[in-house]
Amino acid sequence: MANSNENHENEREKVTLGEERFEALPKVQEEIAKINETDEVIEVDKVIVQHEPEEKTKKRGRLKFYASLFAVFSLLALFAEPLRRMIFQGEDSLLFLPKGGIFSPQIGVVLMTVGIVMAVIAFISLFNRRGKMTVKQKWGTIFLGVLLMASGFSTFFRYVDFKENTVTDRSLLTVRSYTYLDVVEVNASTYTEGEDNRLSYSYKFQNGRSYDVSVTESNMEAVRKIDTKIKTTARRSIDNYAIQEMERLKMYTEEEALKLFILE
Repeated sequence: MANSNENHENEREKVTLGEERFEALPKVQEEIAKINETDEVIEVDKVIVQHEPEEKTKKRGRLKFYASLFAVFSLLALFAEPLRRMIFQGEDSLLFLPKGGIFSPQIGVVLMTVGIVMAVIAFISLFNRRGKMTVKQKWGTIFLGVLLMASGFSTFFRYVDFKENTVTDRSLLTVRSYTYLDVVEVNASTYTEGEDNRLSYSYKFQNGRSYDVSVTESNMEAVRKIDTKIKTTARRSIDNYAIQEMERLKMYTEEEALKLFILE
């Protein structure tokens, strides 16, 4: 009987840990055997990455492009007039005036923006069969967009520059120059702005063209300098309100104004 127990104990599997050997319990031995028989391999779940549809990606790219374009042209519209002065104003300029009308550089930037967007969209649609517009209509839209861009660009060239010795009247296609001896008439008057009266000068030249200048504290010294350049034979007129504005601005005293506009 003792020999039987000894044989059973010898049949137990030995487990080695390091340099030590330990006997494995029967249940542990059975679990190890099951694992070896099944030979199962546990795989890590695959990571699935879902890509955005190509059409959605293109749409997002177009939105970014138009947003960037809008930001650029917004800055151009904000600094349109200083930008024009920096490019076109002469070094000896006394007065730099925009021409009358609604076509200011700010409006020009808006026209250029609309024209570029129209032309780009219509040009891209030429290679895309989708849409309700015909090929002829798309080319017409491109032409209209280019026309708006040209109109907007031309507004930067609409100005009058009173320099030391000449007056330059410029547009996109024409440049006219005059001397102060070409001035035949000067009128000083006032206009209402809100509740205040403002002083205005009007210069009329031999060819019939006239230019109006709103006189302020910032440009009155330039206007005084121009007054000295105009020939004494030019017709001059002034009203009482204009004299009062000159006194208020400390541009001329009443005596100086009367001497300049009436006695001479």
